[in-house]
Amino acid sequence: MTSLTKSFQYASSDVGASPGVSLERGNYRMRAPNIRPLPAPFKGHAIPVRRSTQRRRNRRLAFLIMLLAASCLSCFGYAYYLFSTRWAARPITSLKFPTDSIAQATGSELLLDRTQKYLSYLPHSGFHNQRIAFENALLLAYALRRTLLVPPIRLSSKPIRYIEYDTLSRYHEISDKKGLKHCPQIPKFISRPSECLHYFESSFIPWTLLVNLSTVTAHQALYHLPNMSRSWIHANFDIGSNDFHTLRDISAYQFRFVDDVNDPSPRGKYEIDVSFDQLNAIPEKLLQIGTLFGTGRLHLRNSGNLAYQAAIRQSMMFTNEMFSQAANSIARVLQPSYLAVHIRAGDGLFQSIGEHTVNSTWWKILHDVLALSIPDICKLELSFGTQASSSCILGRAGSDSSTPTPIGSPKTLFSVPSPLETDCMGNRYLKQQYHQLNVPLYVATDLSTPRTHPLLNIFRQTFPCIFFLEDFKSELAPLKQVTSPYDAVQLYNFILPYVDALVAGNALKVVGTEGSTFSKFIEDILWASKFYQGDASR
Repeated sequence: MTSLTKSFQYASSDVGASPGVSLERGNYRMRAPNIRPLPAPFKGHAIPVRRSTQRRRNRRLAFLIMLLAASCLSCFGYAYYLFSTRWAARPITSLKFPTDSIAQATGSELLLDRTQKYLSYLPHSGFHNQRIAFENALLLAYALRRTLLVPPIRLSSKPIRYIEYDTLSRYHEISDKKGLKHCPQIPKFISRPSECLHYFESSFIPWTLLVNLSTVTAHQALYHLPNMSRSWIHANFDIGSNDFHTLRDISAYQFRFVDDVNDPSPRGKYEIDVSFDQLNAIPEKLLQIGTLFGTGRLHLRNSGNLAYQAAIRQSMMFTNEMFSQAANSIARVLQPSYLAVHIRAGDGLFQSIGEHTVNSTWWKILHDVLALSIPDICKLELSFGTQASSSCILGRAGSDSSTPTPIGSPKTLFSVPSPLETDCMGNRYLKQQYHQLNVPLYVATDLSTPRTHPLLNIFRQTFPCIFFLEDFKSELAPLKQVTSPYDAVQLYNFILPYVDALVAGNALKVVGTEGSTFSKFIEDILWASKFYQGDASR
């Protein structure tokens, strides 16, 4: 019994060691392997060898090669198309010129009189400094009986500052866009070549694009230059180096020009007086002068010259049809009875005194135009939490000034529009003492994003019906397609300040920035000309 038990133990251990061995009646026996039949699909058939794998791989490789070849051909074809059409001219929407044919003449459009004498000068700085220099040049050429070679207006966010004559002349020479006519033809989806990187930062336009010079051209001859290159003048006017007389300046206020040699008036900031008689004695064909900027550059005593100077200034009114249409459409939204301020605080000295400019303009519009009393103005300042002005600090608020007299014409007194006539962003005043502040106020400025600019907080807090140029996208939309007739640069961003000025000039009353030539132009030319013409809206 014991041996039988041991046999079973041995058998059990061996069974676990090899599944092919079994115990049957005390003996070991080897089992045959279990051979299963093949599945039905494989019975009677041999498994095929996959000989088509290599063939399929070859087909795929051939297809890939054909695809790459087609892509290469397409790329070369498109590149050739771009190369062959890179000089093709595209249609340009340019601004309309005034009707006087003489003022429109540029380049080869005007037959040159080889016997004429000419006057030329070097412009610089922003638009209004160029305008003042142009006015002086017109009067000087008229008095000297020389044909004025009129440089184009240079528009740029980076104006050319005044520098001495030789350097300024070289700068004008290298800033010419000759040989770069392909730059505006390059599609936007293609990277610009190096010579075109700064092409669109500036542009040139003729003066006749902005103003009507028919009054001027009735008294003198003008020739509008496409650029200020001296070599261009040499080539097109047949003027040799011996026919030039250059009056070089080394400082901005070196020369003052007088029509009376015995003029006893002090020169002020100007260093040297040059009489018209001295200039008339110059025999050379071309008289080349440097800067002519400066409201005191010409000191006139002759009544004829003074009258002609006034006529020139009146001819500087913006007369471009597209600008006027945009400005008038904005003015209609604001209604006839709106006020305007021009605040220059975006560059140079004006940027450093921006806060003073804003506060000074705010006081003028409230006290001098709207006739608010000083105590009421001081209460407004206090309610806004702004720093009290000197008028309030010095105790003038307690003076007898509750009914100040508005400056200017009695026409500055107007009825405030009803709430239904103008859509205002703020809440209108209900108190009678501040009812005048409900008038629409248009703010023309060179500050970026004026709707949110912190310098203009006091204006936005004071006037519930305040408007900026950026509020009139639809009225400005037609100007986005305007390009320069000289270099095909889009002018939209360059011409917005002119539309801004026109809207301000259409106001019932405008207050500008002290010391700004732009503000003086708006007040003395744009606004004054409409006011004295007896505009019905005034």
